[in-house]
Amino acid sequence: MTKKHYNSKQLIFLFIIIFISTNEVFANQAYFDISDQEIEIQTNFKGKEVIIFGLTEPGLETILTIKGPDEYKKLQKKEKIFGIWINNNKIIYRNLPSIFFIASSSEINQILNEEIIINNSLYFDPMISNLMTQRNFNFNNGNNSKLWKNNLINIKKKTNFYKEYEIKIVDNKLFQTRIFFPSNTLPGNYLINIFQVKDKKIISKKNKNIIIKKSGIGNKIFNFAQNSPGTYGIVCILFAVFSGLIAATIFRRL
Repeated sequence: MTKKHYNSKQLIFLFIIIFISTNEVFANQAYFDISDQEIEIQTNFKGKEVIIFGLTEPGLETILTIKGPDEYKKLQKKEKIFGIWINNNKIIYRNLPSIFFIASSSEINQILNEEIIINNSLYFDPMISNLMTQRNFNFNNGNNSKLWKNNLINIKKKTNFYKEYEIKIVDNKLFQTRIFFPSNTLPGNYLINIFQVKDKKIISKKNKNIIIKKSGIGNKIFNFAQNSPGTYGIVCILFAVFSGLIAATIFRRL
């Protein structure tokens, strides 16, 4: 895949070309593009800001979601039993999006009714609730699902893996938002969905992908760990033992 990257001047130029070539926005269609369709994670990767932009019409609202690769997530709750703190309760989520970003031109609950928001997973709570409905989780000892769900969302928000953004509308013709992928973003395929809304109904939906991948020595180590986990574990243990022996020898001589 050819990596595409635009700077600010190129984005403005693209906007102008789009207007000249289309004359008017196609009715009920959501055209959009991305400043970077491929992001490389190197050893000095500190995160990446991506600009998402497109066309809209007067009277339309725009919603954007980005979902990252699925992950296995386990939450545990410590309780004091007979004076000892132990992990007594837990909940395990499977197929949980590692990243979930959402952006909108207005408050989502003001431009869509609750049923549509839930059915399309257009917020953190309904997205996780839908996963739980699909039985992508395991409970232990009858946990309070709402409490655990809220704790999961809070944890994800604090690490900037689940985050809300604002979509800016320019002259009722263009929309734009800036999304930041954290430095510890997982490599993989990220799905971007754009919804256009009118009269509290979704009238169009389009999607694109961003590919995030490791490069350089980090990519080689990652692939080795994924393809040969047993060998990778042995190498790590041997390296740790060898490093410890060297450190001990140096300290003895000092």
